[in-house]
Amino acid sequence: MKIIYLTDIHDGLHGLKRILQTTAADLYLFSGDIIYKAFFSFDRIIDFCGVQEELYYLLTERKDDSTPFDFTTHAIRFPEKYSTAIVEKSHKYRDLYKLAAKTMKEKYEIIEKLILKYAKSPVYCLPGNYDLDLQYTELYQREVHRKSFDFQNIKVSGYGGAPIWTSGIPEKLTVVFHEYTKNGKNYSEPEDFFREELPDICWIHNPAYGYFDTIPGVGKCGSQGIRRYLDDESPSLVVSGHVHEDQGIKKTRNTVFINPSNFGAVDSLHGFQEGGYFAEIILDGKDVVQSNLCQLKGDEWHTLIEVDCSEKQLKLISQNPISTVSSEDYIRGN
Repeated sequence: MKIIYLTDIHDGLHGLKRILQTTAADLYLFSGDIIYKAFFSFDRIIDFCGVQEELYYLLTERKDDSTPFDFTTHAIRFPEKYSTAIVEKSHKYRDLYKLAAKTMKEKYEIIEKLILKYAKSPVYCLPGNYDLDLQYTELYQREVHRKSFDFQNIKVSGYGGAPIWTSGIPEKLTVVFHEYTKNGKNYSEPEDFFREELPDICWIHNPAYGYFDTIPGVGKCGSQGIRRYLDDESPSLVVSGHVHEDQGIKKTRNTVFINPSNFGAVDSLHGFQEGGYFAEIILDGKDVVQSNLCQLKGDEWHTLIEVDCSEKQLKLISQNPISTVSSEDYIRGN
């Protein structure tokens, strides 16, 4: 069985179309962040991010743990309790919020139409921190957050989102990553979910702690709960994303971990990231036997690095001379 896995698509809809048109696979997994911008207009993006961040700053000053959405709902409903400036800001925020949600839903509708027109095999989707909860979009039938599905006797379970606030995204409609530490005890919904499901393929947006989760200048950001689960269990495959800079493949015990890095191009604090990356994953039964790092450039895609995953140690099969990713960096120590 062959799986094609894309993560951090970031509005790369033309690329998504080309992948569906020009590749062949038994199963496609499209992972968050599927969307990148909540508006088509750059000015609207600036306006929404500005008022959203101002409200978060105001809530921090007030030591109020409510969301901007809930706070503005109260301010609009009870304007006599707030200053004129806050009420006006609340109306502006809610107007932009509605427009952002509408625009994002239109983008998901476009993606669904692309899938219906070009996909020759089943396609499933997992939201990231830039996404709305997909159950509220046209992709709802493909959504796998806190869900499982069986395909060719392989169980796939997904948990989306990330424990981070994402500026410019309507926070009330996003997936909440339920993991936190209180009174010295760590609670993790994704850990509980995977322990109950025991999947063959563990599909996550936010990585497990210590597995492709290192942000340059920041450190590790992965989930402690998912790491605890993976320390106890050995699914055949773990695919993640979120951290574009920590691209690679690794095998621990019988589990292959893959983060192909971002498919959609993005500007980040670490510079422009051209993206186009995705993974071909080949399974024999439930065992991962090979994985290829690929890249779409323009309208054509190329296999960059082929990796034999069938033995205890990962082995390089071949590296394309055009690859700017070295096999030494991509294939991690076992």
